[in-house]
Formats: sequence, C-alpha cells, structure tokens
Amino acid sequence: MKNPGNPFVCGISIIFLAMFFTPAASFAGLIEDLKFAAFEGQTEVVKTLIAKGADVNAKDADGELALMAAALIGHTEVVNILIAGGADVNAKDKNGETALMAAAFSGKTDVVNILLANGADVNAADFKKETALMEASLGGHSKIVNIFLAKGADVNARDIKNETALMAAAFAGHSGVVNALVSRRADVNAKNCMGKTAIFYASFKGHHDVLKTLLAHGADVNAADKFGETALMISAFSGRSEIVKTLLANGANVNAMDTEGRTALNYVSRKNEDIEIYNLLADKSNANKNNAHVEKILMYALQACEHI
Repeated sequence: MKNPGNPFVCGISIIFLAMFFTPAASFAGLIEDLKFAAFEGQTEVVKTLIAKGADVNAKDADGELALMAAALIGHTEVVNILIAGGADVNAKDKNGETALMAAAFSGKTDVVNILLANGADVNAADFKKETALMEASLGGHSKIVNIFLAKGADVNARDIKNETALMAAAFAGHSGVVNALVSRRADVNAKNCMGKTAIFYASFKGHHDVLKTLLAHGADVNAADKFGETALMISAFSGRSEIVKTLLANGANVNAMDTEGRTALNYVSRKNEDIEIYNLLADKSNANKNNAHVEKILMYALQACEHI
C-alpha cells in the first residue's frame, strides 16, 4: 500500500463527486475509496462512504481491509468509526493477517488497545502462523508486547518455521522485548526448524545485552543446530570478540565439533581484526595449533596486518 503523496485537494473532490453524482447501484469503487480514506485518516469521507453503503468488511482488489489500513497507520478515530459501523476486528486479509497484527507491526499502541477492547483475538495467526506478539517483538515495541502478554498471548507460539517471538526479538536485538518475554517464561532453548535457538541469533548479530539476558535465564550455551553449529562457532565466524568472550566465560565448549568435524577455531574469519578471536579460542582449544586449515587462516590474517 503506497502513500500517493498529498492528492487530497483533488482526491477528496473526486470521491465526493462520485458520491453525489453517481447512482448508488454503480458504486463498484466504494470499497477502494473506503480503504484509501481509512489509510489517509479522512474521518468524514469514511463516515460518508459508510452511509452510502460501503461494506466495512469487504476486501478490495488487493485483498485488503479498510480497518487494517487505518490500524497500520494509527488512525484511532477512523478505527473507532469502522468498528462502530460493524467492522469485524478479527477479519483477515488475503495473507490471513488481522488489524491487530498490522497495529502491532507498526507500533500503534492506542489502536492495539482499541482493537483488544473490542474483542480482537490476541492469539490469531496468519497463514505463516505468525501472531501479533511476533510482529510486535520483531519491531521492538515492548509496550505492546507487555499488553499482549497481559492479555494472554501465547509467549511460546511457533510460526511455520517453528520460530518464536523470542527468536525474533533476539535476532533484532530488542533487549527490552527479550526481558519482557523471558519474564513470562518464554522458552529460551526453543529450536526452530533448523535447530537454531535465540542464543544463536543474538550471538551471530552481536547483541551482547540480549545474549547476557538469555544466559541469565538458562539458555544452553552449547546448543547446536542441525549442522552441529553452536553460538560460539557462529560468533567466531562473524567476528564478535565480545560475544566470544562472554560465551567462553559461561562455559561454551571450544572443542565442540559441527557435523563436518570443525571446531570454533576453524570458523575464525580470514580478517586481521579476528586475530583476537583466534587467540581466545586457541588458548582454550585442544586442537592441534599446527592444523593446516587453522594455520592458513592465521596466515591470511597476519598478511592483512602487514598491509596496514
């Protein structure tokens, strides 16, 4: 849905001309006009269109609903008008998404409260099994996350990839949301379809505060995915020295092997800034430090240093 700019000097005129000079039976575009007016927050236009017979629950040509359009942008007055006009707060668009999901995604707290007060299902899921809590968590909207949790949102709901709200928040680095979720017993060791946990995402992205929160709430520092990869391996690969230090301090197994027999030491990137990580891992590793692969990695790193 694209904002067409500010066409309303002529845009509103066109809508009103259509209303007053077109026979009621030919109002095929009422639904498009209603969604557009809802998206733009044009309360009087919305009222007039409803009075002229626009179906507040009809989907437009793109399978979208007027209530979702208003909820996404945060037009509370329009949301109230549509609900008063009979809009179904749990209606779903072509993707199975609801107005509550739209408001959660864009962080519109006032709209969220209105929808919930009018019976919006906090645990409704779209066709990808994503919920409003997941949308709010990914967006970092901690206030909305807390509202959803207080209303009984399933903190451990899984989407089609078996991912949870906690994984989404950990990936995005939203420490406030992570704190809210773990305080409501979010499963810190839940695995997605690839066997990855929230600690994996926090480590890969370098979200130190999130990592520490997860560890403090019992995250398995040595959890491995389907390829045998651990948070230590992926943080070594991505050059996160502070993450590596924290993982090691919390018992990460430096000698753990993936399904191809590689340890975290083998994951160290060929970049000069990763020499620190190499040394951190080598000091604790039982691996042969003359391993040809490791020596090649160190050689590349040292050569890079010589050119600085």
